[in-house]
Amino acid sequence: MKRETFVVGDVHGCFNTLLDLVNKLPKEANLIFVGDLCDKGLYTKEVIEFIIKNGYRSVLGNHDMHMILNLEDALNGKDSLWNTSSRYYGSATVNSYKGASKSLVKEHISFLKSLPAFIEIDRFLITHGFGLPFYKGRDEKFKSFLMRVNRINKMSYKEFYEDGYESYDIINIFGHISFDEVQVGKNYYAIDTNVKRGNKLSAISLDTLEIVNTKANNKDLAIYKEDLCVSTM
Repeated sequence: MKRETFVVGDVHGCFNTLLDLVNKLPKEANLIFVGDLCDKGLYTKEVIEFIIKNGYRSVLGNHDMHMILNLEDALNGKDSLWNTSSRYYGSATVNSYKGASKSLVKEHISFLKSLPAFIEIDRFLITHGFGLPFYKGRDEKFKSFLMRVNRINKMSYKEFYEDGYESYDIINIFGHISFDEVQVGKNYYAIDTNVKRGNKLSAISLDTLEIVNTKANNKDLAIYKEDLCVSTM
């Protein structure tokens, strides 16, 4: 029997919320993540371990890239913009790995390094940022960067948009840009529904296009104050 596949929005370390969402999905559902597994929420280590242990797939998010570059240094006491600024709140990720073995830290970083910029399944293109306008690009490195960071509501990289991308016969599912509700366009679904700030975590079925969501679990959330993440519990 075919396992139904769901694409999950930006989890941002909200492990308890992720479990709440999984409990609403069909048993044995296959999951694919749009990246930004880390930061903001309090349980990045548990989120990544859950994905690895279950053999789930994910694309690489911009926050995941910062974790790759900075986590080991931060655990050794070196500060960076990532773990001191409210822009990233990598401090929550650092806290989640305190006491973890070096081998587990390296395993998780290696996993993130292995993640692709996009996953293509049938008529679906799964990316972190709004990747549709760069779908046919041949410069793989630049294409990967644009697919990770482009925002549908800012158009910072519009000069690189491909002519006619609006008519591509493919549906782009992505996160990166937070909305209160899943945003549905002609050939895209934006599924980051801002769990990191207490809204909800959403997923979409590739089989039926059904959207499933769950409210943010307070166990995951952090108080943002003076560039530090402090548990609410």
